[in-house]
Formats: sequence, structure tokens, C-alpha cells
Amino acid sequence: MRIEMNRIFTLALMVFVALITVQCTSDPASPGVEYMPDMYRTPALEPYSGNSNYADSMEARLPVEGSIARGYLPYGIPKTDEGYEMAGALLKNPLANSEEIIGEGKVIYTKYCLHCHGKEGNGDGLTVTAGGHPPPPAYTSAALAILSEGKMFHTITYGRNLMGSHASQLNVEERWKVIRYVQTLQNPNGDTPAETIDGAEPSEETTETEMVDETAMNN
Repeated sequence: MRIEMNRIFTLALMVFVALITVQCTSDPASPGVEYMPDMYRTPALEPYSGNSNYADSMEARLPVEGSIARGYLPYGIPKTDEGYEMAGALLKNPLANSEEIIGEGKVIYTKYCLHCHGKEGNGDGLTVTAGGHPPPPAYTSAALAILSEGKMFHTITYGRNLMGSHASQLNVEERWKVIRYVQTLQNPNGDTPAETIDGAEPSEETTETEMVDETAMNN
């Protein structure tokens, strides 16, 4: 019995050595004999190497026409003065007016808005104090204190006058978060903006100067 086990072990060892020997090759680039190479050698094409599956051989393909990127929400209101007013009338902030949301909005404001609008929203950011940018009006000015969140969202999305679009920097949720924080700068005493009460618009007593301020806010 012991002799039989030794024979089996010797035979197994010879087979193992034979397999190792067969895999040896003089070509340093050859992997030798591979067991199930498809398990670890991907059939994927190398980047920009061309793709024979397409007539033009282009590997990087354009998305299908009409497709929408994951996480992206189309914004159907046009970039016009009428669209600006429409946004003010239709859009409402879907995020809760909570300390958590306001805190996250403050972080976003600090990164993307503070340099122009200033720490307290007084239009005295570094780009202004350094003399390279006209000052935007304070959020507490008569017109801006009642500027609706819909108009703010529209402005962040498209930009307006000298203020450029921030749609590529801030996704939809981040825009609404920063608006929650801006509202605390609009009304530092915690008052409810007049325009947000049942969709009310500013009264006829709003002066022409105040309306100019609203436009300048978007600079």
C-alpha cells in the first residue's frame, strides 16, 4: 500500500513538472500555456485604439439623441426675461428650511458666491474690494430682500447680466441649498420675504432704483 502511494505521488509530481516545463518558452513576451485566459484577459478595446464594430471605427460614441444623463434634470424654462418672471412665479424650493440644509448651503455659498457677494451678502467680496469687479447690491437691499427663490434659481442656472451661469458647478440640489442660505442673508432678522407669501409680488411702492438693484444683483 505504501509503495502504491509513493507511485501515485511520483506520477503526480512528474505531471506537475511536465506542465511547468511545457509553459516555459524562449519568448520573454509569451505567457506560455494559459488556463482559461478569458477569465483574466479582457476582450475590451484599448482606449482610442479604434472599434471594428462601427463603420467609422470610432470607439468614443456620442449618447443617443434625446438621452438624459443620470442625475440630470432638464430645465424647461427658457433663458429670457419672460422665463425669468415665469421662474419667479412657478418655482418653489423643494428642500426643507432646516439648519442642516442651510448649513450645507453656506458651504456652497462660501465656495462659489462669497468672492463677489461677500460674507454677509453685502456685495463686498474680494473681487469687488480688489477693484476688479463692480459691486452687486446687498441682499438686504429693498428689491433683493424680496427676490423670489425661483428667480434666484433661474439666475444661478443661466446667469444674468454680468453673473455667469453656475449650472456646471452646482447641480439642481446644490442650487436650492445655496438659495436656502441666501434667504438667511436676504432677511437676517428671520422675516418672510414678501414675494414668497402666496406668490405675492412687490408692491407698486417699489421704486425704480430698487428694481435696478434687482437687476444688478445678477451681475
